[in-house]
Amino acid sequence: MKLKLIILLSLALGLVSGAFLYSLLSLKPRQQELAAARAQGRADAEQAMADEMAALKPVVLKKVAGAENKPDGVRFAYEYVKPKNPDLEPFYKLAHDGDLLKQLPEIQAIDGLLMLPRPIKFVMAECREPNAFYSAERAEVVMCYETLQVLLERGQHLAQEQKLGDDYAQKYLAANLRFILLHETGHALIDLLEIPITGREEDAVDQLATTLMQRFAGLDESSRQTADNLRMASNWFLARSTGQYNLDAYADEHALGEQRYFNLQCLIYGRNPARYIGIVTDGDLPEARAKTCPAEARRVDKAWLRLLLPHVAPKYEMTEEKANRLFEQRERERNRNAEVPYVR
Repeated sequence: MKLKLIILLSLALGLVSGAFLYSLLSLKPRQQELAAARAQGRADAEQAMADEMAALKPVVLKKVAGAENKPDGVRFAYEYVKPKNPDLEPFYKLAHDGDLLKQLPEIQAIDGLLMLPRPIKFVMAECREPNAFYSAERAEVVMCYETLQVLLERGQHLAQEQKLGDDYAQKYLAANLRFILLHETGHALIDLLEIPITGREEDAVDQLATTLMQRFAGLDESSRQTADNLRMASNWFLARSTGQYNLDAYADEHALGEQRYFNLQCLIYGRNPARYIGIVTDGDLPEARAKTCPAEARRVDKAWLRLLLPHVAPKYEMTEEKANRLFEQRERERNRNAEVPYVR
């Protein structure tokens, strides 16, 4: 009996020991799995933090390896010509004293980026009429003080008529100044870089101006603010429109003001349909046209990127994929900056 009890106890102890040993053996893989999961979790968290920190850093077109031995792009030149008409003196002071041309983010973003055969000179001057133009002979982009005057008056009129606030006129002036100068810069780039354009050149440089504002707006400007600025620029297309045109208007190298207006709405909406659906629901873009705008915006964006990348200075050369990543990162940072609170 005693022997039987000892045998039973031995068997029981063996079973318990076996179960304990099995539990230890089975626990080890689970511990390894948990350790691996924790390690992966830490890695994911660290990567997420790195992504967050990267989004907070200013995005620039970084120099490639060995960039110090590679040529930089051609720098722009700038000039403010003092007007003879005393009525234009305030606009000269505004431009000259604030070095206005060097405050335009898109112009500064491409200054020195491209390998041009000669520098582009940006000039602000009296022209005796509202105008802005590119002179191929002198490689000059000229903005007339008279245009600044008319744009400010137009902004003031809209602000008063629609009760848009005291600072609307200045915003209207700045938005249109940026777009018009980028439009004329487009003419300069097509000329100097011999960029092939099929179709109407005026439409192409409207597209480039839109693309540059969407890609290179200041880091303190959200995507929504850029869209608002582009919409203010599109308003200028309608400023002198009467809806009645003669043959000269139809034959002009520019599209009709209404056409340019809707083309620009299409590019804004097509960039982010969910965000800018109001352009369609408010009646600023017909639904039939809106359906094709996302594809149109992608084509325009890709086309200009491919046309300009071969002319990027060796110091900044990059692939199309890398350029798109930089632009996406820049847009994330701009939108993040717009949401950061501060004490006023």
